[in-house]
Formats: sequence, structure tokens, C-alpha cells
Amino acid sequence: MPAHFTHLHEHSAKELFDLIDHAVLLKKRPFKGRPLQGKSLAFCFMNPSLRTQVSFEVAAVALGGHPLVLSLGTATWQMEHQEGIVMDGKAAEHLKEAVPVLARYCQALALRSFPAGVNWAEDRLEPYLSAFRKYSPVPVINLESATGHPCQALADLMTIRERMNPKKKNFLLTWAPHIKGLPMAVPNSAAEMAALAGMNVTIAHPEGFDLDPEVIARVRANCKKNDAAFRISQDVPRVYDNADVVYAKSWGSIKDYGKPLPSDPEFRAKWMVTADKMKRTDNALFMHCLPVRRNLVVADEVLDGPWSVVIDQAENRLHTSKAVLLKLLSRRPPS
Repeated sequence: MPAHFTHLHEHSAKELFDLIDHAVLLKKRPFKGRPLQGKSLAFCFMNPSLRTQVSFEVAAVALGGHPLVLSLGTATWQMEHQEGIVMDGKAAEHLKEAVPVLARYCQALALRSFPAGVNWAEDRLEPYLSAFRKYSPVPVINLESATGHPCQALADLMTIRERMNPKKKNFLLTWAPHIKGLPMAVPNSAAEMAALAGMNVTIAHPEGFDLDPEVIARVRANCKKNDAAFRISQDVPRVYDNADVVYAKSWGSIKDYGKPLPSDPEFRAKWMVTADKMKRTDNALFMHCLPVRRNLVVADEVLDGPWSVVIDQAENRLHTSKAVLLKLLSRRPPS
């Protein structure tokens, strides 16, 4: 079976921290040589991307690899994933053929596939990513799915570790307003990574916006294992008190899956990250994976202020992408 990088919980904390350590070295001293020379990598996108696409494409080239970026369903045939289906609809190609064909051409495959946003029970099974894993004889990388964004989480923790020892520091993951319900992938992975790093984790969200129970169970267990605190709260703005890291992210409700988010101005004001809330923290880092809707998710004065490390987060996507590619495709450690 090939080694994949699709979900954080499939790897030990040591494996994940080793990847971050390698990324730190790569940031300080770019890799010499072309360890991925002769290797082609297919980056498949079913949804828009900026940082994920560019960071992996640049990382592959820097390591000597040949990246191919495919927009599935627009620049390629539309893809089907269901077994036994009569293909008389829009999809002209089944992943059962498409994935093995790509694997004959390429030494690694990567996929971004957001949830459909209609049925959570179906979306959480991640049918496209699961099909890639099932049919691929080469490594598969998750570029964001319904339940996780492991590559973003690596860059997040790298950014924190550049500024502090994360153990026992206070990590606040706060829900933020948006015009629509977004995937839970980033908040899931951010909370999981913070717990693995031994941080005290607080998740703040409105009633009805709980994250997936399986993810919460892993976060709770890892906090307990690391003798760190874990809590879920709606007590805004008090949750900001003494935070060392504030990670803002919008996500949809499982209870009201697929329904519009509340647009009441008072509700939005309560949950938007503002300077007044950040001033309650212990001079915390403000983090967001980007793209971010200014003055809806977070106020300009925060995003443009001394708290914000969002550009550093984005840069670190490049270095962690290199570390992941080297881990999966090269036996040589970073020099």
C-alpha cells in the first residue's frame, strides 16, 4: 500500500512534528539538488485555490519535479465516483479508470474536493478523496476535503512554533461570520493540530455550530494526553482573555447543513474578530488560512495590525508542501 497524506489522525504526533521540523530547515536553507527530478505530480482541483495550488506547484518545481495542475470537470471530463452506477448523466469518466491512468503517468496524486453541502452524512465520507485512495497505487495528498486540511494545519503549527513554544499556550479557535456555510476542514485540522502540540484548546462557536463529534473526541483525547485544557464556549468576548493564538474561521452547521448562515448585524458583530477583542488577549497571534472576507470575518485593524501573521502562514504553506513531497517521494532528508 502506498503512503498517503490525507488525514492528520492517520499519523503520529512525531511524524507530523518531523514534517514541520523539516519545513523549518527548508525555509532556512533551500534544498540543494533536484531530489524529485524525473517525477511528475498531478494536482487535481475540483474547487478554487490560490495558496494550495501555487505553494505545491512552486514546491514541486523547486525540488526538481514536474507539476501538472488539472481542473477536474472543467479542463477534464466530469468525474463519477459511485460504484455500479449507470453513467447516463453529466459525468463522462469514472474515477475507477481516471485515477489509475493518472498514476501510470505520475508518481503522486493530490486532490482538492470540497463537500457538496447538501447531506453531511454523505459529505463526511469524502467520496472523491476516498476513491483516489482506493484506486491509486501511488501516494495521494489531501489538498482540502470535507473533514480536513492537513497541509494547512502543518503550516499553522509551523507559524506558531516560529514565535513560541506551543505547549500549554492558549489556542482559541473562534467561529466567524460569513455569507455562506463553509467546509469544516480547516477548523477541524487547526484544532487537532493545536491539541497534538499540547496547547490548551478553546473552541468558540454559536449554538448549533458544533464541529464533527469524531473530531472533537480526538481533540479532547489529545488535550488530555498532553495534560492540556479543552473547552467549548459561547462566552464572547470573554473567550479571548489570555489567548496566545486566535484562529478565526467560518464553518457551516451540521444541524442545519446547507442552510444560509445568520445575517443579523448584531449576531455578525458579536462573532467578528475586532481590535477590542484582540486587546483582551495576551498579545495573541491572529491567524486565518485565507482567503478572508474583511470586515465580516475580521476587522481591517486586526488583519492589518501587529497581531496578524496570516501572510507568514501563507508563506509557510510553501515550506511544508516541500516537506510533504520529500516525505512521500524522496528518501533523502532535507540538508
